[in-house]
Amino acid sequence: MQKKIKIFVTHTPNKVSEKIDLPIFEHVLAGADFHKGKTDLVKDNTGDNISAKNKSYCELTTQYWAWKNTDYDYYGFCHYRRYFAFCEKKLEESEWGTIEYPYITEKVVKELCINEKDIYARVSDYDFLIAEGIDVKKLKAKNIREHYDNAPELNVEDFDIMMRVIKQKYPDIYPSAVKYAEGKISYPCNMFIMRKQIFQKYSEFLFDVLAECEKEIDTTLYCVQSYRTIGHLAERLLGIYYIYLQEQGKNKLGELQIVLFKNTEAVQPVIPSSKKAVPVVLAANDYYAPILCTCLESMKEHMTRETQYDIVVFHTNISKHNQDKVGSIFDGMLNVRLQFVNISSIVADYKLDAREHITTETFYRFLILDIMKDYDKVIYIDCDLVVNEDIAKLYQIDMGNNLIAGTLDADFIGQLNIPWATTLDYSKETLKLKDPYKYFQAGVLVFNVPEMRKRTSVKELLEIADQDLYRYSDQDILNVLCQGRVTYLDLRWNHIFDCYGERVKNVIVWDPVNLYEQYMEAKRNPYIIHYAGFCKPWDEPSEEFGEVFWDYAKRTPYYEILLYRMSKHIADDTVYYNNKKHLSLKSRVLYFFLPDGSKRRDKARALYYKVFGVPK
Repeated sequence: MQKKIKIFVTHTPNKVSEKIDLPIFEHVLAGADFHKGKTDLVKDNTGDNISAKNKSYCELTTQYWAWKNTDYDYYGFCHYRRYFAFCEKKLEESEWGTIEYPYITEKVVKELCINEKDIYARVSDYDFLIAEGIDVKKLKAKNIREHYDNAPELNVEDFDIMMRVIKQKYPDIYPSAVKYAEGKISYPCNMFIMRKQIFQKYSEFLFDVLAECEKEIDTTLYCVQSYRTIGHLAERLLGIYYIYLQEQGKNKLGELQIVLFKNTEAVQPVIPSSKKAVPVVLAANDYYAPILCTCLESMKEHMTRETQYDIVVFHTNISKHNQDKVGSIFDGMLNVRLQFVNISSIVADYKLDAREHITTETFYRFLILDIMKDYDKVIYIDCDLVVNEDIAKLYQIDMGNNLIAGTLDADFIGQLNIPWATTLDYSKETLKLKDPYKYFQAGVLVFNVPEMRKRTSVKELLEIADQDLYRYSDQDILNVLCQGRVTYLDLRWNHIFDCYGERVKNVIVWDPVNLYEQYMEAKRNPYIIHYAGFCKPWDEPSEEFGEVFWDYAKRTPYYEILLYRMSKHIADDTVYYNNKKHLSLKSRVLYFFLPDGSKRRDKARALYYKVFGVPK
């Protein structure tokens, strides 16, 4: 009969962390007495417990609860940020003796062999497994006691009190305690896996010694870290007990590598601020914060006080400084809630390489299906656009049971009609679209969240994106997925500007006449101007509708930064075109026969766009 193994994973009160979900793990909220709100974790304040001592006992309140209230053949303990690696081969460690990863991901969990089969295989052969020892010489100490003494928040007198208690109450263990204190190998983090019989005896010893230490150590004036002394002493007591069993020679002992996950904050679904709230999702990076802010400023200026707006920004690296700076434009607006959601842990396993000038952030719209799952509909907009109408009007459009709402892509559809272009063949052969002339532009979308969640999943979408099959990245993926179930919006809701003055005369002009007329009509009064393309108004203010962007930009706290970037861009371009010695021979030949400003160059560029289309 297979032994029952349970590894208890300690979590911190009032903090939601990522979990590795396996039946063998019991995720416990240590210090549940101090937790506010709901939790799906097991609480350590039921039955016989010391939950109220969590501020000094730390993760030991989990161990005490498990000892007194559960029954298993093996007991293991780790933390929400630190787990054991169960693979046979030794993995590369940091200087601190831990295997380190930025996030908990499926790929990492698989690499570490953290699964039921491998855990049972590794554990069942041992009586006691402990975290792999670290030589304190690496920590600039000659032995364990000195290492404790070197910690600025700890008092070595407390260590000596612990040693004295062991000598008085457990004279048979004391020689092992002396050997450990004078030794060089530290066993960190209070992490172990033990057979039940050993665990019970160890817990009796541990909590008895700590109770006596508690009586003798005066923590009245201790700071927060010093107040955790009991937890720190327990870490040394675990090492002492390991040495004690080692010297007895009656049990099979072993060591496991520790894994440290640097970022474990869980991505939580966004809860609607009200039933009638209009949710708008954007995605950006830290460098793009000024563009994001300009987009939000344009949206703000057309909002109505009667409507509640829930604005959510997906990102991986937007600094707190920039989050606060962007958020400042909504100061005093009680009907606007702005949230920044770091989705790094979700996308960490994927490459998500976007094409051309398109950024990785374009794929983040897929995450709407999970993070915004409590909304019926969600608007998604790119950051490289400005809004000239109340975005709530877009939200009110009836979608029926269609998966998505968006505008026809006049650029893509124009390419379908260019005789020498390959877009039509690509649409039929690669995308397998039944009607390529129904292709929509993905910069402005409305997601029917419940219906989309029935059709696909975030994982499926990211896995498709990771295959790098398509020219236009996530936009192609959504067109393939949603064909036949699309609500088409008025082109004014996503007017793609005339990039570099080439888009209309070289591509849009090839549109079916009805779509061409719609595009030209939308140009007269665009609700949303989308600066889709390689040339942006914050780089080249003379671009079409550039003055609209700058009119909004000057009312943001980033105006001077945008001016600086623009001037630097122009200066860099001037240097680039005036000094072409660094270019390849092929490029220098092209510049010789097609110099800047020449008719030959203009004709060559026009031909290029006719064949390949304007970069989107």
